[in-house]
Amino acid sequence: MINKRFPAEGSPRESVLAQLVNQRDADPTWYGPRLFIGGSYYGGDDVLRVANDASRLYQNHNALYAAKRFPALVSLEKNIIGACLELFNGPDSAGGNLTSGGTESLLLAVMTARDWAADQRPVPGIPEIVVPEAAHPGFDKAAHLMGLKAHRLQQSTDYRADPAQLAAAVGDNTIMVVASAPSYPFGVTDPVKDIARLARDRKLWCHVDACHGGFVLPFARQLGRTIPDFDFAVDGVTSISVDIHKLGYANKGVSALLLQDAALERHQRYSFDDWPAGLYSTAGLSGSRSAGGTASAWAVMHYLGVTGYREVVAEILSARDRLIDGIESIAGLHVLGEPDAYLVAVASDQVDILAVDDFMAERGWTGGQLKRPPAIHLFLDRSNAISIDAYLRDLADAANRVRAGDRAGPRAAQVYTR
Repeated sequence: MINKRFPAEGSPRESVLAQLVNQRDADPTWYGPRLFIGGSYYGGDDVLRVANDASRLYQNHNALYAAKRFPALVSLEKNIIGACLELFNGPDSAGGNLTSGGTESLLLAVMTARDWAADQRPVPGIPEIVVPEAAHPGFDKAAHLMGLKAHRLQQSTDYRADPAQLAAAVGDNTIMVVASAPSYPFGVTDPVKDIARLARDRKLWCHVDACHGGFVLPFARQLGRTIPDFDFAVDGVTSISVDIHKLGYANKGVSALLLQDAALERHQRYSFDDWPAGLYSTAGLSGSRSAGGTASAWAVMHYLGVTGYREVVAEILSARDRLIDGIESIAGLHVLGEPDAYLVAVASDQVDILAVDDFMAERGWTGGQLKRPPAIHLFLDRSNAISIDAYLRDLADAANRVRAGDRAGPRAAQVYTR
Protein backbone atom coordinates (compact mmCIF):
# COMPACT_ATOMS: atom_id res chain seq x y z
CA MET A 1 0.00 0.00 0.00
CA ILE A 2 1.42 3.41 -1.01
CA ASN A 3 1.18 6.19 1.56
CA LYS A 4 -0.39 9.01 -0.47
CA ARG A 5 -0.20 11.60 2.28
CA PHE A 6 2.10 14.53 1.49
CA PRO A 7 3.60 16.01 4.71
CA ALA A 8 1.48 18.97 5.81
CA GLU A 9 4.36 20.64 7.61
CA GLY A 10 8.11 20.36 7.65
CA SER A 11 10.03 18.48 10.35
CA PRO A 12 13.32 19.30 12.07
CA ARG A 13 16.46 18.17 10.26
CA GLU A 14 17.47 15.86 13.10
CA SER A 15 14.07 14.17 13.08
CA VAL A 16 14.09 13.64 9.33
CA LEU A 17 17.58 12.15 9.35
CA ALA A 18 16.81 9.98 12.37
CA GLN A 19 13.82 8.49 10.54
CA LEU A 20 16.01 7.67 7.57
CA VAL A 21 18.62 6.05 9.80
CA ASN A 22 15.95 3.93 11.51
CA GLN A 23 14.53 2.79 8.17
CA ARG A 24 17.96 2.04 6.77
CA ASP A 25 18.95 0.05 9.85
CA ALA A 26 15.77 -2.03 9.61
CA ASP A 27 17.04 -3.42 6.28
CA PRO A 28 19.98 -5.80 5.88
CA THR A 29 23.36 -4.18 5.29
CA TRP A 30 24.31 -3.61 1.65
CA TYR A 31 27.51 -5.63 1.98
CA GLY A 32 28.87 -8.20 4.40
CA PRO A 33 30.72 -11.49 4.89
CA ARG A 34 27.61 -13.60 4.21
CA LEU A 35 26.30 -11.59 1.26
CA PHE A 36 27.14 -13.10 -2.14
CA ILE A 37 24.73 -11.23 -4.38
CA GLY A 38 25.23 -8.36 -6.81
CA GLY A 39 24.96 -4.80 -5.67
CA SER A 40 27.53 -4.85 -2.89
CA TYR A 41 30.86 -4.39 -4.72
CA TYR A 42 32.63 -3.53 -1.50
CA GLY A 43 36.23 -2.42 -2.00
CA GLY A 44 37.20 -1.73 1.62
CA ASP A 45 36.37 0.95 4.17
CA ASP A 46 39.11 3.26 2.92
CA VAL A 47 37.92 2.99 -0.69
CA LEU A 48 34.33 3.56 0.40
CA ARG A 49 35.26 6.72 2.28
CA VAL A 50 37.11 8.12 -0.74
CA ALA A 51 34.15 7.32 -3.01
CA ASN A 52 31.59 8.87 -0.66
CA ASP A 53 33.64 11.98 0.12
CA ALA A 54 34.31 12.66 -3.56
CA SER A 55 30.67 12.12 -4.49
CA ARG A 56 29.52 14.66 -1.90
CA LEU A 57 31.83 17.31 -3.36
CA TYR A 58 29.97 17.14 -6.68
CA GLN A 59 26.56 15.87 -5.58
CA ASN A 60 24.77 19.12 -6.49
CA HIS A 61 26.59 19.78 -9.76
CA ASN A 62 24.41 19.03 -12.77
CA ALA A 63 26.51 17.12 -15.30
CA LEU A 64 24.11 18.17 -18.07
CA TYR A 65 25.63 21.66 -17.94
CA ALA A 66 29.25 20.58 -17.55
CA ALA A 67 30.36 21.88 -20.95
CA LYS A 68 28.70 25.24 -20.32
CA ARG A 69 29.58 25.92 -16.68
CA PHE A 70 32.00 23.37 -15.22
CA PRO A 71 35.17 22.89 -17.29
CA ALA A 72 36.82 21.04 -14.39
CA LEU A 73 34.00 18.49 -14.47
CA VAL A 74 34.49 18.02 -18.21
CA SER A 75 38.16 17.37 -17.48
CA LEU A 76 37.26 14.72 -14.87
CA GLU A 77 35.08 12.83 -17.34
CA LYS A 78 37.70 12.99 -20.08
CA ASN A 79 40.29 11.69 -17.65
CA ILE A 80 38.06 8.76 -16.64
CA ILE A 81 37.30 7.87 -20.26
CA GLY A 82 40.97 8.16 -21.19
CA ALA A 83 41.96 5.85 -18.34
CA CYS A 84 39.36 3.27 -19.42
CA LEU A 85 40.51 3.45 -23.03
CA GLU A 86 44.08 2.81 -21.90
CA LEU A 87 42.88 -0.13 -19.82
CA PHE A 88 41.09 -1.60 -22.85
CA ASN A 89 43.77 -0.91 -25.46
CA GLY A 90 41.80 1.81 -27.20
CA PRO A 91 43.44 3.22 -30.34
CA ASP A 92 44.21 6.92 -30.72
CA SER A 93 40.91 7.31 -32.57
CA ALA A 94 38.82 5.93 -29.69
CA GLY A 95 36.36 7.87 -27.55
CA GLY A 96 33.52 7.41 -25.12
CA ASN A 97 31.07 8.86 -22.63
CA LEU A 98 29.97 8.22 -19.08
CA THR A 99 26.46 6.88 -18.44
CA SER A 100 24.29 6.22 -15.40
CA GLY A 101 24.84 2.45 -15.43
CA GLY A 102 25.29 -0.69 -17.47
CA THR A 103 21.75 -0.76 -18.81
CA GLU A 104 22.08 2.76 -20.21
CA SER A 105 25.43 1.80 -21.73
CA LEU A 106 23.80 -1.17 -23.47
CA LEU A 107 20.83 0.92 -24.64
CA LEU A 108 23.19 3.49 -26.13
CA ALA A 109 25.32 0.80 -27.80
CA VAL A 110 22.26 -0.67 -29.51
CA MET A 111 20.92 2.76 -30.50
CA THR A 112 24.29 3.78 -31.91
CA ALA A 113 24.56 0.54 -33.87
CA ARG A 114 21.04 1.06 -35.23
CA ASP A 115 21.74 4.59 -36.44
CA TRP A 116 25.17 3.63 -37.75
CA ALA A 117 23.62 0.81 -39.76
CA ALA A 118 20.87 3.07 -41.11
CA ASP A 119 23.58 5.41 -42.38
CA GLN A 120 26.25 2.95 -43.47
CA ARG A 121 24.50 -0.31 -44.40
CA PRO A 122 20.68 -0.12 -44.44
CA VAL A 123 18.86 -3.45 -44.11
CA PRO A 124 15.72 -4.48 -46.01
CA GLY A 125 13.56 -5.14 -42.94
CA ILE A 126 13.46 -4.64 -39.18
CA PRO A 127 17.06 -4.44 -37.91
CA GLU A 128 18.11 -7.41 -35.77
CA ILE A 129 20.73 -7.96 -33.09
CA VAL A 130 22.07 -11.44 -32.34
CA VAL A 131 22.43 -12.08 -28.61
CA PRO A 132 23.92 -15.16 -26.89
CA GLU A 133 21.66 -16.76 -24.30
CA ALA A 134 23.77 -15.65 -21.33
CA ALA A 135 24.05 -12.00 -22.41
CA HIS A 136 22.39 -9.30 -20.31
CA PRO A 137 18.63 -8.63 -20.80
CA GLY A 138 19.49 -4.97 -21.39
CA PHE A 139 20.02 -5.86 -25.06
CA ASP A 140 16.46 -7.17 -25.32
CA LYS A 141 15.18 -4.10 -23.47
CA ALA A 142 16.99 -1.90 -25.98
CA ALA A 143 15.53 -3.80 -28.92
CA HIS A 144 12.06 -3.56 -27.38
CA LEU A 145 12.32 0.19 -26.87
CA MET A 146 13.77 0.88 -30.30
CA GLY A 147 11.58 -1.31 -32.46
CA LEU A 148 14.34 -3.79 -33.27
CA LYS A 149 14.36 -7.58 -33.09
CA ALA A 150 16.59 -9.34 -30.58
CA HIS A 151 17.48 -12.84 -31.73
CA ARG A 152 18.53 -14.58 -28.49
CA LEU A 153 20.34 -17.89 -28.97
CA GLN A 154 20.61 -21.12 -26.98
CA GLN A 155 23.58 -21.63 -24.68
CA SER A 156 26.50 -23.73 -25.88
CA THR A 157 27.75 -26.63 -23.81
CA ASP A 158 30.72 -24.76 -22.28
CA TYR A 159 28.56 -21.81 -21.18
CA ARG A 160 30.21 -19.47 -23.68
CA ALA A 161 28.65 -18.02 -26.82
CA ASP A 162 29.00 -20.34 -29.78
CA PRO A 163 30.46 -18.45 -32.80
CA ALA A 164 29.05 -21.01 -35.23
CA GLN A 165 25.59 -20.57 -33.75
CA LEU A 166 25.98 -16.79 -33.98
CA ALA A 167 27.09 -17.01 -37.60
CA ALA A 168 24.12 -19.20 -38.51
CA ALA A 169 21.75 -16.67 -36.91
CA VAL A 170 23.10 -13.70 -38.85
CA GLY A 171 20.75 -12.74 -41.67
CA ASP A 172 20.11 -9.94 -44.11
CA ASN A 173 18.64 -7.73 -41.37
CA THR A 174 21.35 -8.30 -38.75
CA ILE A 175 23.22 -5.15 -37.72
CA MET A 176 24.90 -6.16 -34.44
CA VAL A 177 26.42 -9.12 -32.62
CA VAL A 178 27.12 -9.23 -28.89
CA ALA A 179 29.74 -10.78 -26.61
CA SER A 180 30.12 -10.76 -22.82
CA ALA A 181 33.34 -10.38 -20.83
CA PRO A 182 32.21 -12.16 -18.73
CA SER A 183 28.52 -13.10 -18.76
CA TYR A 184 26.47 -12.44 -15.64
CA PRO A 185 25.06 -15.98 -15.15
CA PHE A 186 28.25 -18.01 -15.55
CA GLY A 187 31.13 -15.57 -15.18
CA VAL A 188 32.86 -16.84 -18.33
CA THR A 189 34.09 -14.68 -21.19
CA ASP A 190 32.79 -15.30 -24.69
CA PRO A 191 35.22 -15.99 -27.58
CA VAL A 192 35.44 -12.33 -28.55
CA LYS A 193 38.08 -12.91 -31.24
CA ASP A 194 35.80 -15.25 -33.17
CA ILE A 195 32.72 -13.07 -32.68
CA ALA A 196 34.58 -9.92 -33.73
CA ARG A 197 35.91 -11.71 -36.82
CA LEU A 198 32.34 -12.62 -37.73
CA ALA A 199 31.31 -8.99 -37.29
CA ARG A 200 34.21 -7.75 -39.38
CA ASP A 201 33.54 -10.21 -42.19
CA ARG A 202 29.80 -9.48 -42.26
CA LYS A 203 30.24 -5.71 -41.68
CA LEU A 204 28.34 -5.78 -38.38
CA TRP A 205 28.65 -3.78 -35.17
CA CYS A 206 30.36 -5.84 -32.44
CA HIS A 207 29.66 -4.84 -28.84
CA VAL A 208 31.51 -6.35 -25.88
CA ASP A 209 29.65 -6.09 -22.59
CA ALA A 210 32.44 -5.82 -20.00
CA CYS A 211 30.22 -4.27 -17.35
CA HIS A 212 31.09 -7.07 -14.93
CA GLY A 213 34.67 -7.79 -15.95
CA GLY A 214 36.01 -4.41 -16.98
CA PHE A 215 37.77 -3.68 -13.71
CA VAL A 216 38.84 -7.29 -13.13
CA LEU A 217 40.05 -8.88 -16.38
CA PRO A 218 42.75 -6.33 -17.33
CA PHE A 219 44.30 -6.45 -13.86
CA ALA A 220 43.98 -10.23 -13.73
CA ARG A 221 45.99 -10.40 -16.95
CA GLN A 222 48.62 -8.10 -15.43
CA LEU A 223 48.84 -10.56 -12.53
CA GLY A 224 49.71 -13.34 -14.96
CA ARG A 225 46.27 -14.92 -15.17
CA THR A 226 45.20 -16.37 -18.51
CA ILE A 227 42.45 -14.07 -19.74
CA PRO A 228 40.73 -14.36 -23.14
CA ASP A 229 41.25 -11.40 -25.48
CA PHE A 230 38.18 -9.19 -25.29
CA ASP A 231 39.00 -5.50 -25.76
CA PHE A 232 39.94 -3.06 -28.54
CA ALA A 233 43.13 -5.02 -29.20
CA VAL A 234 40.78 -7.45 -30.96
CA ASP A 235 40.20 -6.34 -34.55
CA GLY A 236 36.47 -5.93 -35.14
CA VAL A 237 35.35 -4.82 -31.65
CA THR A 238 33.33 -1.62 -32.16
CA SER A 239 32.22 -0.73 -28.63
CA ILE A 240 32.70 -1.79 -25.02
CA SER A 241 30.56 -1.13 -21.95
CA VAL A 242 32.14 -1.08 -18.48
CA ASP A 243 30.56 -0.36 -15.10
CA ILE A 244 32.86 1.70 -12.91
CA HIS A 245 30.38 1.38 -10.04
CA LYS A 246 30.89 -2.39 -9.86
CA LEU A 247 34.44 -3.52 -9.16
CA GLY A 248 35.74 -0.09 -10.06
CA TYR A 249 34.22 0.79 -6.64
CA ALA A 250 32.72 4.16 -7.61
CA ASN A 251 29.37 5.16 -6.12
CA LYS A 252 26.23 4.24 -8.06
CA GLY A 253 25.66 5.05 -10.84
CA VAL A 254 28.50 5.50 -13.27
CA SER A 255 29.31 3.36 -16.28
CA ALA A 256 30.99 4.07 -19.60
CA LEU A 257 30.29 3.34 -23.25
CA LEU A 258 33.58 3.26 -25.16
CA LEU A 259 33.82 3.52 -28.94
CA GLN A 260 36.62 2.21 -31.12
CA ASP A 261 36.28 5.38 -33.20
CA ALA A 262 35.16 8.61 -31.52
CA ALA A 263 33.59 9.70 -34.81
CA LEU A 264 30.89 7.08 -34.21
CA GLU A 265 29.48 9.29 -31.45
CA ARG A 266 27.52 11.20 -34.09
CA HIS A 267 25.26 8.13 -34.29
CA GLN A 268 24.96 8.03 -30.48
CA ARG A 269 24.20 11.69 -29.89
CA TYR A 270 20.61 12.95 -29.87
CA SER A 271 20.12 16.54 -30.98
CA PHE A 272 16.94 18.60 -31.34
CA ASP A 273 16.43 22.32 -31.99
CA ASP A 274 12.81 22.65 -33.15
CA TRP A 275 11.59 24.38 -29.99
CA PRO A 276 11.89 27.88 -28.50
CA ALA A 277 14.95 27.21 -26.30
CA GLY A 278 17.39 26.30 -29.08
CA LEU A 279 19.68 23.31 -29.45
CA TYR A 280 19.25 20.38 -27.07
CA SER A 281 22.00 17.78 -27.52
CA THR A 282 23.11 14.87 -25.34
CA ALA A 283 25.40 11.89 -25.85
CA GLY A 284 23.46 9.85 -23.28
CA LEU A 285 19.86 9.06 -22.43
CA SER A 286 19.81 11.15 -19.26
CA GLY A 287 19.24 14.86 -19.10
CA SER A 288 20.01 16.31 -15.70
CA ARG A 289 22.17 14.04 -13.55
CA SER A 290 24.32 14.49 -10.51
CA ALA A 291 28.06 14.70 -11.10
CA GLY A 292 28.64 12.83 -7.83
CA GLY A 293 29.21 9.52 -9.59
CA THR A 294 31.74 11.08 -11.94
CA ALA A 295 33.71 12.58 -9.05
CA SER A 296 33.53 9.29 -7.18
CA ALA A 297 34.87 7.32 -10.16
CA TRP A 298 37.73 9.75 -10.70
CA ALA A 299 38.66 9.76 -7.02
CA VAL A 300 38.69 5.98 -6.56
CA MET A 301 40.67 5.41 -9.76
CA HIS A 302 43.30 7.90 -8.61
CA TYR A 303 43.25 6.60 -5.03
CA LEU A 304 43.86 2.97 -6.02
CA GLY A 305 45.75 3.32 -9.29
CA VAL A 306 46.88 0.26 -11.21
CA THR A 307 48.79 -1.09 -8.22
CA GLY A 308 45.81 -0.81 -5.89
CA TYR A 309 43.38 -2.44 -8.31
CA ARG A 310 45.83 -5.28 -8.88
CA GLU A 311 46.00 -5.91 -5.13
CA VAL A 312 42.21 -6.01 -4.80
CA VAL A 313 41.79 -8.25 -7.86
CA ALA A 314 44.50 -10.61 -6.59
CA GLU A 315 42.65 -10.93 -3.28
CA ILE A 316 39.31 -11.65 -4.95
CA LEU A 317 40.72 -14.12 -7.48
CA SER A 318 42.53 -15.99 -4.72
CA ALA A 319 39.22 -16.29 -2.86
CA ARG A 320 37.49 -17.40 -6.06
CA ASP A 321 40.07 -20.14 -6.63
CA ARG A 322 39.62 -21.44 -3.07
CA LEU A 323 35.85 -21.34 -3.54
CA ILE A 324 35.97 -23.27 -6.81
CA ASP A 325 38.40 -25.87 -5.46
CA GLY A 326 36.22 -26.31 -2.38
CA ILE A 327 33.02 -26.71 -4.40
CA GLU A 328 34.62 -29.29 -6.68
CA SER A 329 35.69 -31.29 -3.61
CA ILE A 330 32.09 -31.62 -2.35
CA ALA A 331 30.49 -34.81 -3.63
CA GLY A 332 27.86 -34.11 -6.29
CA LEU A 333 28.59 -30.38 -6.72
CA HIS A 334 30.42 -28.63 -9.54
CA VAL A 335 31.04 -25.18 -10.99
CA LEU A 336 29.49 -24.28 -14.34
CA GLY A 337 32.14 -23.43 -16.91
CA GLU A 338 35.50 -21.85 -16.09
CA PRO A 339 34.87 -18.45 -14.46
CA ASP A 340 37.22 -15.64 -15.47
CA ALA A 341 36.32 -13.01 -12.88
CA TYR A 342 34.30 -12.95 -9.65
CA LEU A 343 31.04 -14.68 -10.62
CA VAL A 344 30.60 -18.37 -9.81
CA ALA A 345 27.62 -20.66 -10.48
CA VAL A 346 27.29 -23.87 -8.40
CA ALA A 347 25.26 -26.76 -9.85
CA SER A 348 24.66 -30.45 -9.24
CA ASP A 349 23.61 -33.52 -11.19
CA GLN A 350 22.92 -35.47 -7.98
CA VAL A 351 21.02 -33.22 -5.57
CA ASP A 352 18.49 -30.41 -5.82
CA ILE A 353 20.90 -27.48 -5.75
CA LEU A 354 18.19 -24.91 -5.06
CA ALA A 355 17.14 -26.94 -2.01
CA VAL A 356 20.79 -26.77 -0.94
CA ASP A 357 20.58 -22.99 -1.30
CA ASP A 358 17.48 -22.98 0.93
CA PHE A 359 19.55 -24.49 3.73
CA MET A 360 22.29 -21.92 3.08
CA ALA A 361 19.72 -19.14 3.41
CA GLU A 362 18.56 -20.57 6.75
CA ARG A 363 22.15 -20.19 7.97
CA GLY A 364 22.31 -16.56 6.91
CA TRP A 365 24.04 -16.88 3.54
CA THR A 366 22.55 -14.77 0.75
CA GLY A 367 23.26 -15.78 -2.83
CA GLY A 368 21.40 -15.62 -6.11
CA GLN A 369 19.93 -18.44 -8.17
CA LEU A 370 19.96 -19.46 -11.81
CA LYS A 371 17.02 -21.28 -13.35
CA ARG A 372 18.64 -22.68 -16.53
CA PRO A 373 20.40 -24.78 -15.44
CA PRO A 374 19.45 -24.63 -11.74
CA ALA A 375 22.40 -23.23 -9.81
CA ILE A 376 23.46 -21.13 -6.85
CA HIS A 377 24.84 -17.84 -8.15
CA LEU A 378 27.64 -16.16 -6.20
CA PHE A 379 29.36 -12.77 -6.41
CA LEU A 380 32.72 -12.24 -4.74
CA ASP A 381 34.03 -8.99 -3.33
CA ARG A 382 36.28 -7.93 -0.47
CA SER A 383 33.53 -8.30 2.13
CA ASN A 384 32.77 -11.96 1.48
CA ALA A 385 36.23 -13.10 0.34
CA ILE A 386 37.08 -13.64 4.00
CA SER A 387 34.21 -16.13 4.41
CA ILE A 388 35.09 -18.81 1.86
CA ASP A 389 36.05 -21.54 4.37
CA ALA A 390 32.89 -21.02 6.44
CA TYR A 391 30.71 -20.94 3.32
CA LEU A 392 32.20 -24.21 2.05
CA ARG A 393 31.66 -25.97 5.39
CA ASP A 394 28.00 -25.00 5.40
CA LEU A 395 27.63 -25.84 1.69
CA ALA A 396 28.95 -29.37 2.23
CA ASP A 397 26.62 -29.89 5.17
CA ALA A 398 23.63 -28.51 3.24
CA ALA A 399 24.34 -30.82 0.31
CA ASN A 400 24.50 -33.80 2.66
CA ARG A 401 21.19 -32.88 4.26
CA VAL A 402 19.45 -32.58 0.89
CA ARG A 403 20.98 -35.90 -0.19
CA ALA A 404 19.53 -37.42 2.97
CA GLY A 405 16.07 -36.18 2.04
CA ASP A 406 15.83 -33.14 4.34
CA ARG A 407 14.28 -29.89 3.14
CA ALA A 408 14.53 -26.36 4.48
CA GLY A 409 11.59 -24.00 4.85
CA PRO A 410 10.04 -22.51 1.69
CA ARG A 411 11.51 -19.25 0.34
CA ALA A 412 10.23 -16.46 -1.85
CA ALA A 413 10.97 -16.79 -5.56
CA GLN A 414 14.41 -15.50 -6.56
CA VAL A 415 14.54 -12.64 -9.06
CA TYR A 416 17.40 -10.72 -10.63
CA THR A 417 15.89 -7.35 -9.80
CA ARG A 418 12.68 -5.72 -8.70
